[in-house]
This record gives sequence, structure tokens and C-alpha cells, in this order.
Amino acid sequence: MKKFLLFLTTYCLLTIVNSQRPYWQQEVNYRIDVSLNDKEHSLNGFAKIDYINNSPDTLKFIWFHCWPNAYKNDKTAFTDQQLENGSTRFYFSSKEEKGYINQLDFKVNGSTAPMEDHPQYIDIVKVNLPTPLPPGQKITLSTPFHVQLPFNFSRGGHEGQSYQATQWYPKPAVYNKNGWHPMPYLDQGEFYSEFGSFDVRITLPKNYVVAATGALQDDNEKAWLRTRTQFSWEPVKQRTKNAAGQYKTSYQSFPDSEPATKTLQYKQGNIHDFAWFADKRFIVNMDSCILASGKTVDVITYYTPDQKKNWSKSTTYAKQAIHHYSSLVGEYPYPVVQVVQGPESFGGGMEYPTITVISPVDNQKSLDKVIAHEIGHNWFYGILASNERKHPWMDEGLNSFYENKYSERYYGASPKLEQLLFETQVVEKLDQPIRTSSDSLSLLNYAMIAYYKTAAWMQYLESVLGASAFQLAMQKYFQRWQFKHPEPEDFKIVLEEVSEKNLDKEFELLNQKGLLPQQQSKGLKTAFIGDIKSLEQWSKKPTKDLILFGPALGANSYDKFMAGVFVTNMKFPPPRLQFLMAPMYATSSKKLTGLGFLYYSLYPNQLFRKIEFGVNASTFTADTYTDSDNKKVYLGFRKIVPGIKLTLKEKNPRSSLNRFIQFKSFLINEDGLGFYRDTTISGIDTTISTKYRITDNNRTLNQLRIVIENNRVLYPYKGELKIEQGKDFVRTAFTGNYFFNYPKKGGLDVRLFAGKFFYNGAKTFTKQFATDRYHLNMTGANGYEDYTYNEYFIGRNKFEGFASQQIMVRDGAFKVRTDLLADKVGKTDDWLIAANFSTTIPDEVNPLSVLPVKIPLKVFFDLGTQSEAWKPNAESDRFLFDAGLQIPLFRETINIYIPLLYSNVYKEYIQSTIEKKQRFWKKISFSIDMSNFSFRKIDRNLNF
Repeated sequence: MKKFLLFLTTYCLLTIVNSQRPYWQQEVNYRIDVSLNDKEHSLNGFAKIDYINNSPDTLKFIWFHCWPNAYKNDKTAFTDQQLENGSTRFYFSSKEEKGYINQLDFKVNGSTAPMEDHPQYIDIVKVNLPTPLPPGQKITLSTPFHVQLPFNFSRGGHEGQSYQATQWYPKPAVYNKNGWHPMPYLDQGEFYSEFGSFDVRITLPKNYVVAATGALQDDNEKAWLRTRTQFSWEPVKQRTKNAAGQYKTSYQSFPDSEPATKTLQYKQGNIHDFAWFADKRFIVNMDSCILASGKTVDVITYYTPDQKKNWSKSTTYAKQAIHHYSSLVGEYPYPVVQVVQGPESFGGGMEYPTITVISPVDNQKSLDKVIAHEIGHNWFYGILASNERKHPWMDEGLNSFYENKYSERYYGASPKLEQLLFETQVVEKLDQPIRTSSDSLSLLNYAMIAYYKTAAWMQYLESVLGASAFQLAMQKYFQRWQFKHPEPEDFKIVLEEVSEKNLDKEFELLNQKGLLPQQQSKGLKTAFIGDIKSLEQWSKKPTKDLILFGPALGANSYDKFMAGVFVTNMKFPPPRLQFLMAPMYATSSKKLTGLGFLYYSLYPNQLFRKIEFGVNASTFTADTYTDSDNKKVYLGFRKIVPGIKLTLKEKNPRSSLNRFIQFKSFLINEDGLGFYRDTTISGIDTTISTKYRITDNNRTLNQLRIVIENNRVLYPYKGELKIEQGKDFVRTAFTGNYFFNYPKKGGLDVRLFAGKFFYNGAKTFTKQFATDRYHLNMTGANGYEDYTYNEYFIGRNKFEGFASQQIMVRDGAFKVRTDLLADKVGKTDDWLIAANFSTTIPDEVNPLSVLPVKIPLKVFFDLGTQSEAWKPNAESDRFLFDAGLQIPLFRETINIYIPLLYSNVYKEYIQSTIEKKQRFWKKISFSIDMSNFSFRKIDRNLNF
């Protein structure tokens, strides 16, 4: 017990002493010479790094970030995260598109310093010091380095001869009171580097325009940049002849490089990173901005001629942003602000000290907002250099708060689409706390939490403190922590000091999921879906629940055109009780048709993330009959489907897994025809006629589905076990889907099916006839065989014409139809196994690529067998096949199948039932699968 008390006392004393230590940070000063080879897209450089140990510790080694190696191969942390976030662009990149850094040879004060690889990440190395570095001492590290610039997959690299040199040199990781912070390069998750000074000399062909961190030291170069305001360039059309004698048209996208070179020098102190950009096509706009103190800041923007219209006011936008942040947070301390247009491949905006890069935008308003956001990062990242990887909210969220103020000042209120998405994540129990590291946030939450929710939390904090006290506190935070590395606790201390309030409750919100106190919904709004103005007003302040109504339209071969009204409360975020009612009037059948549902959702967020239970219903005409008096009778169906769906919770918020169990009962009422003989006696004459009556048929089907799917971008898969029980039978089926990605685009879809049909009790002819529509089918099911009425069929029971060629992809999923046979080929009430393959055709050989509208083309192949084929004296081969072309439309919502090759049994059927001149067109099948049009098909990160 005494030992424990001694340990506890020692621990507490050490904690107190550590908390009272004065703040310190390391200092790292760089002198770098680098040259660009624009033929090889490479850099050759030499770096001298003065490392000053301001820590109380003696250092035996220094971790270095060598982040160009993130692009070296497909086994890096960057690659893994790209795949998790849904991008295969780098994973399937060519060797020529990849990049790396090598030729490192570290010396410390002239003595060789051996290097060690990081045990996990190839873009981090340990430099072992020849002699330990005591507190307060300085060493000079030096090393040559060679960088092969990658294609710009993420922030840096090149696109043609447009260069973005970011994270291009070896730099030490941060060492602070918590130790070393080595980290691999990631796309989602930014940086953390030591402050110091940079003296960088860049050598490259003379006609390149360079935009770089810090102040340009060459007056002649400045004068030349002033002449670039009216520069123009258009790609030059070229015709070249290949070995086969064919001419090919290409375009020269960049001016030729001049053989002479120039060397430009840039200097800047009190920064923690250095980036530079080079392009021979840049237009340069130069201006200046006078701050409240009288200080003048140079403002320079660089962009290509094709973006001249959107960028014509770019210096004005930059000056507005500088004034905005300087007045609200603190005066801009550096001599220059620069904004550079990056390539299309970059896709976004990225900040570096004194300079930011932005990809092309569609309009000036968007550009203005992006410029404001990226320039704002000079404050929240550049000057207040928090650990962006560990605390992304401290730069992205705080900066977004001030960007929102800028946007409201110059453009007024805008639709709160981010709020709707965030609240949807909250309702679906998919959100994460604000204090979550960048690499632990899901891709959607990185935007919704680090950016949006933190900005909303800052707004809440402002309301708690009061606007004037809040502004004073933020300015105090800036003054105290500029050019340092503040932690969340440091931010809290400043706010509490200035406001004289205890903010424990407010800061505890950073650790919690869910809505913030001021984000609760209140009230109800009803709107017509066509009332754009009313919906826009609601989206700018979506604090009320929404009920939408509008026209409901539909069509099929029997009801023809249907029109009505829908009413729903479906929206983002979804209410717990969701409903849709869409009654319609059918112009042909003169009947009331329509559909609707009512669902209630629970979110226990334990074993099950979500539990949904409710009911859906629908009624439509499914067939017609014309009697001997030419009277048309419409036969319809009505179904009510109660059910429950249990969605399992995934432990990892970044997981792309989706697992659920669903149970439904289909209560179906169908119209049928009952025929009978009617005898009429008139005198000595007896007349016997066949008459009919409409019968009322009820049936029930219970369905259990167990589904696991991984919506990952590389090799996604899905497995589904379905067990269905009805009167006299049980039907079991397993369907597995796997997608093999091709390196360029597209891939191979593989579908495997295995089904077994059981009779309850002994098999009889009556049972066999009554359960015919439930039997396993080698060919994709027709409308009659859609026994749950779940799929949309144009003509559900048509046996001729275009509508009769529709199938649904189920069971064996063959594309050749044999509906005119009393006993369809491949239909069984025992077991069936099938495999289906579908592969994309490259655009280069796709004959449909010549059309003005892009239409993809696939090749399909189906192979299957079933129990009857293995019986003695079977009439068909044991294995059946078909193959042909597939045209997928509207994200595969509609698929057109053109069978070209098939087994003899199908060939004989086609020859005996279809005239030769009509065979090609009548062999074609098509499917309509509305479930393929979902939010997850549009964006895999929308997990709702």
C-alpha cells in the first residue's frame, strides 16, 4: 500500500511539474537549392537544415518526412486511404505516373548520419545522429535529394508541364512535449511541421512563371511578371503520322521551354512549410493591400488564359479576404499573399504559408468563396499551427466559421445543404465527435464534422460569450499563439481568461456526437415540390420538418397513363416516422391505383445501429381479359407488406460494410378469372355457353433476407441469403455478387446463384401447379413470376410485343426467354445453380462510342444447370449457356440484353417460335431495376 501511495504521489508531482513547464518548440531553418527537369518531371536538390533543439531533452535521432514516397507504390498509407475513400485512380496508375524521393545521404555537421526505415511507412525515415543533440544546441543536417514528381493525384506533382511542388523536400517531424509526431502522407488529413525560416533557390527554364512561398528576391523577375497581365496561349493543333501511315491529331498544351534557365530566390521567416508552382502559361495579376496599421501586403494571382473570365477579379477577392481575417482575428504578418490556379486533376483548394492553390471553378462566386477559405488558412494553419492530423477541427472548423461570416457578408444566406447532410448523419447514428483525428473520420464526416459542425460549434460559442467578448478572445488567442503550435486546451484557456466564464460544458461538446444545443428542429412547413422559391427559403433555414406534395405520375400497359398527387415527409434528415402516399387515377382502367408506405425507425446504436419497422402497400392492374362481347376486364392486385429491418452497427466508422436482416410478410390479394358453363333452355333449344366471373384470390408469403455487402471501391461484393415460405413450399436462394476492377476503368461482374425448392409434405400435382410461379427459373423471371410484385413491369403478363420481352434478374438470370413453352427451359421445382458474368468493353472498341451521348457496352455470359438435367433421359444438356451484348443505361437501372450465342435447346426454341426476319429483335430482352437508382449508387459514402 505504501508503494502504491509513493507511486501515486510521484505521478501527481510529475504531472504538476510537466503542466507547469514553459512552452517550447523546436526551430528548423532551411536553405534549399533545387532545379526542375521538365522533360523528366523531376527535381534535383540539396538541402541544408539547421535544427535547434529548444526542448529539455537530449535527442539521439530525428524522424524525417519523405512524403514523395507516398506515391512510390500501391502499398502506402496514402494508397490505402484513397481506396477506403473510394478512389482507385492512384492504385491503378502507371509506373510513369508514380513518384518518389531518393538519393538521400544525410550528414550532420559533416559526419555521416545513418538512416533507418520506418517499420510501417516508406515515406518516413529515422536519421540517427552521430552524437546526441543536447538541449539548447544546434546541428546542421545536409542531404542531396532527387524527386520524381508524380501525376497530381493529391495536392502536389504535375499535370503535363504544370508543376505543383508541395511536400517535395525532406523535413523533420515535430518534436514537442508529447514526443515525436512522425506521420505518413495522407490525402484526408493534413500537416504538422516545425516553424523556422526558408531560403530557397529554384532553377528552371527561363519562360516559366513561378509562384512560391515567401518574398521573391529578384527585381528583374518582378518586372517581368508585371508584363504577364495580357499573356495568351491556346493549345496548338498537331498532326502526326504513325508507323502504319495513319494520321493522328493531338494538341500541344504548353509552350516550348526555353533552353536558357534562371534561378529565383525566395525568403520567408516564421513559417513551417514551403510550396512552389510553375507554369509557362500563367497570367499574372499584381496588386497590393493596405492593412489597418498602414502595412502594405503584395497580392498576386496566377491563372491560365482559359480561366481569365472567372479569375479577372481574383486580386479583389484576395484583398477582401485579407481585410476580413485581419479585422476579425489579427493582422496578417507576412509581406505577400498569392493565389494560384492549379490543374483540373487537383480538384479543390490547398493552403501553404503565403500561398494557396485552387483548381479551376465554374463561376466567380465559387472562386471568391474558395479564395476566402484558402487565404483564411494563413491564420488557421499557417500562423496558428495546430496539429492538423490530430485536431483537424482547429484549422478547418475555425477557418470555416470565419469563411461563413465572409460568405454571409458578401452573398447573404445560402442553402444549408451541409447542415442537412450533417443532421442526416446524426439521425442515422453515423456521426463522430469533433475531437476525432483526420484519419479516423469517415470521408463524409471529414467534411461534416471537421468543417461544418465545428463552425456551428464556434457560432454557438459566440452566442454563449457574446459577439464582442468572443472577438476579443479570438484576437487574444491569435496574439498569444501566433507562430506556435496550440493545443485544444490552449484555445480553451484563452477563451475562459477573456470571457471570465467556465467553458467546460461547451468544450465537452467536442467529445460528443449529435446535434449542438441550437440545432434542434422546431415546427412544420408544407411545400409544393415545384415551389422552388419556398424550398430555397426553407433550405436556408431548415429548422422545421417538411411535408412535400406534388404530382404523382405513372404508366403501364394496362392502366396506361396514371396521374395523382403524392404527399410525403421524406427529406434530409429523415424523420423517425416516414410516410409516402401517392394515389393515382388510371386513365385506361378507370381505377384508383397507387402506392404508399409508413415506416418508423429506432436507433439503439448497440448491436443494431438501426431498426426499421412499418408497412408498404400498392395496387395496380396486372392483366386484362377481353371476352366474347369485346368487353375488356381489368385484373389487378393489392398488396400490404408489413416488415422489420435490423441493420447491424459497424465498429469502424470508416467501414464500407453494410449488414442487415430483414423480415417481411407479403399479404397479396389478386383478381382472377373463374370460368364456368351456363346452360340456357328455351323451348326445345338448349344453349351451353362459357362464362366467367372475377375471383378474389388471397395468398401470403413470408420472406427472410440476410444480407452482407461491402461497398468498397476495389473488388466490392454482396451476399444474400433469402428464405421464403408460402402455402405448401419453402424456397431458399443464395445470390453472391463480386466485382473485379480493371486497371483503367470498368471491370468484370460475377454473380453466383444457388437455389433449392422444398414442398411442405409430399409433392403432388396440385401443389406443383399451384406453386409454379415460385419455382426456380434459369431465365430471368417474367412479370407473372415476380410473385411479390416488387419490380416494375411495363406489361406484367404480356406474352407478345415489346413489353413481353422484359425480365427481372433473378435465379439463373439467363437472358434468353422461352415464355411460350408450357414448361420453360431450365425451370425446376428442385435445385438450380448458375453463374453470370458481365464485362465492360473499352471505349476504344465500343461501337456505340461514336454517338453524341456516351452509352456503355458490356459482354455477358451465363452458365447454369438444374436438377432435371441430371436425370436419366434428360431432354437438354446438363449445362446450359447464353452469351451476348448488354447495354446498361441510367446507372444500370435499365439494361438491354442482345443474346448472340446460346445452347441448342434455346436455338431450337427460337427457330420454332420466331420468324427468321424477326429473330434478332424478338430475342432481345430488357430489365428495369429501380433499386439500382439509389444514393449509394450515386455516392458510396452516403450510407443511407
